[in-house]
Amino acid sequence: MSLSTQSLYFTGPRAVEIRTETLDGPGAGQVLLDLTVSGISAGTELNVFRGLAPQWRQSMDPKTRLFSDAHGSDWSWPARYGYAAVGRVAELGRDVRSLAKDDLVFAYVPHGRHALVDANAVVPLGELEDAEIGVFFANLNTAYNGILDANIPLGADVVVSGLGVIGQMVVRLLARNGARQIIALDTIAQRRDLALAGGATTVLDPREGPVAERVRDLTEGRGADTVIEVSGAAPALNEAIRTAGFNGTVIAMSWYGGTFESLSLSGEFHHNRPRIISSQVGSVNPFLGPLWSVSRRGRIAREYLDSLAPDLKGFITHRVPLAEAGRGYNLLDQGSPDVMQVLIDYR
Repeated sequence: MSLSTQSLYFTGPRAVEIRTETLDGPGAGQVLLDLTVSGISAGTELNVFRGLAPQWRQSMDPKTRLFSDAHGSDWSWPARYGYAAVGRVAELGRDVRSLAKDDLVFAYVPHGRHALVDANAVVPLGELEDAEIGVFFANLNTAYNGILDANIPLGADVVVSGLGVIGQMVVRLLARNGARQIIALDTIAQRRDLALAGGATTVLDPREGPVAERVRDLTEGRGADTVIEVSGAAPALNEAIRTAGFNGTVIAMSWYGGTFESLSLSGEFHHNRPRIISSQVGSVNPFLGPLWSVSRRGRIAREYLDSLAPDLKGFITHRVPLAEAGRGYNLLDQGSPDVMQVLIDYR
């Protein structure tokens, strides 16, 4: 059995197209999903949309994990993308026992009306009352992973740089984790207000003066124990290095695009010995030991969806139908201060 569906494609930098195509029914171990909503990522996905992701120009050797342009690129236009979709199980393939028809699930699948996916790759959302909350599972997984990578002690002074969706989640998880001070940075007033409502103790506008100096005023001259950099901006990573105290930690949670002319490794980085940790959601902090795994982290992130649901709902600022998905990408690309989470709504 096959059906006609609509799928979103990137056809070039900052160019999207909705295509009608035929989708076969689920094979053994697969399920067919009828999607309800999907979320557009304002970080990683915008890098892909803008054509800045390294995979457009290079390929990664799976053995050495090194990127090179010697053998072409991993990706080519047109391409499908997206990784935050929520829908209902429409059909079960042979031998699927873990799911039932009409189950509400999250899936890491590209934007489109339907999706075929392995049954063991979806995340059951159970009795989640609002399907829209489910799209935040991917971002919450990323935010929680950053907290685990930071290994923050009780009573620490922590700076969060960038208060988009993931930054807001980080603030709320830090408040639960026992940080002494949560100093949140963003140029957008609405986002600073959201951070205060979510547990930040102090908010700062980076345009109003050097961040590193003001953080030292708040920490008896020490600087931050940990700086979690979520903005994806190269100058912000440089300031994060300056802001961390002696032997402090910088968690680089973003997938950085663009260039790094502002990055300086001659001053604070050399003399203050900060550790810079790349927090990538594909694995967990190895120092947590063998009891921790990606699947365990995901189960805990799913639990947090319920308790954070009222705040998460407030992060959704725009909804667009699939036919107008390009408008949703443009809203995020233009960086309007009133835009947080954009959803593609298939209902």
